[in-house]
Amino acid sequence: MMPISTTGVLAEFYEPADALAAAAKVRDAGWTHFDFLTPFPVHGLDEAMGQKRSWIPWATAGLALGGILFAQGLQNYVMVYDWPMNFGGKPHAAWPSFVPVTFEAMVFWAALGSAAIAIIAGKKDTVPQPPPGIETGATVDRFVLWIAATDPKWHADGAQQFARSLGAGNVRLIDGGADV
Repeated sequence: MMPISTTGVLAEFYEPADALAAAAKVRDAGWTHFDFLTPFPVHGLDEAMGQKRSWIPWATAGLALGGILFAQGLQNYVMVYDWPMNFGGKPHAAWPSFVPVTFEAMVFWAALGSAAIAIIAGKKDTVPQPPPGIETGATVDRFVLWIAATDPKWHADGAQQFARSLGAGNVRLIDGGADV
C-alpha cells in the first residue's frame, strides 16, 4: 500500500453561520484550493466560496428535451406511418396515449445522461480532498474547512494561523495521511 501524500489543514466549525462567514473570508483572502465538508447542505456556501453556478442543469434540460423528442418521434412514426392500427376508432396520432412513454423516456435520458456528464465533469475537480481515513466529523455534526497544500499561498504555519483567526476549533495539519 502506497502512503498518501495529500497535505493540508483541517479546521472545524460548529455552526453553519460560522462556516458560511469563514468561507467568504477564505475566498477574500485569496485561497483557491479549499473546500468545506458539511453534514448537510448549507444554503449560500457555494456563493461564499466563490464557485460559479453549474452548467449541468442546462445539460439535463437538453437531455430531457431529447428524450421527449425521441419518444414522440418514435411513437408517431410507429403508430402513424409504419404500423397504424385502429383502436376503437381513435386517431392514429393520439398524443395523450403517448404521454406515459414520453415521460419515462424523458426521465431516463435526463437521469442517465446527467449522471454520465457529472462523472466526466467531476474528474476535472482541482481541489484535493482530505485523505481517506481521517476523522473529520463532517458527516455528523461539524463543518470542516480543508485547505490543501496545493494552494499557491500554501505555508503550513500560515494556513494554520489563518484558520485559527477565523475562529475555528481543532485546527490541525494533515500530512501524508496522518495527523501531525
